[in-house]
Order: sequence, then C-alpha cells, then structure tokens
Amino acid sequence: CNNRLTVLGSKAQVQQFQKSHWDRHLGARHCELLENSNRRFACQFETEALPVQSLQWLSRGWPGLTLLLDYEVEESRIKGLAKAKAGQLEQHEISY
Repeated sequence: CNNRLTVLGSKAQVQQFQKSHWDRHLGARHCELLENSNRRFACQFETEALPVQSLQWLSRGWPGLTLLLDYEVEESRIKGLAKAKAGQLEQHEISY
C-alpha cells in the first residue's frame, strides 16, 4: 500500500509527533519526508496492509492533531483518503 501522511496542528505538537514512533504504529517502511513546516508535516511511505485502523488508533494519542492519509492499493485498484482526529475517523474510497 502506498501512503502519504499529512499531519496538521500546533507547531509544538507537530514536532513532537514527528519525533515519536508514529511510523512503527502504522507499519511504515521507506519513509520519505515531503514537507516539514511549522504547523504541517508530510511524508510518504509503504505498508504491507492498509493502515487506516492504525491511523484511527494513533490519533487517539494526539487529540490536537489532524491526521490525513492518502493511500493507494495498486493490486486491488483502490484509492482512498482518511481523516483521523481524536479517535474519530472519516474515510472515502474509490475503485479504478
């Protein structure tokens, strides 16, 4: 699964999130930093499985942050977008 994670929030919380072990919680491999600004952090990475449920769980520990996950499962021909905030998940998928 190919993923792009964008994290939005206060400068302090975004920096703390970036230094945490978020990648382990999502099963991320081959992480590549795309953006690192005051209130925004973005990276792309690969996972063996779709990390949406892990994203929801991870967001519970970071209630002040919004986590956006853009993902694609090429084998299943699925693209999706998930938003997690304080344990609440909103998700949309399309097949192609």
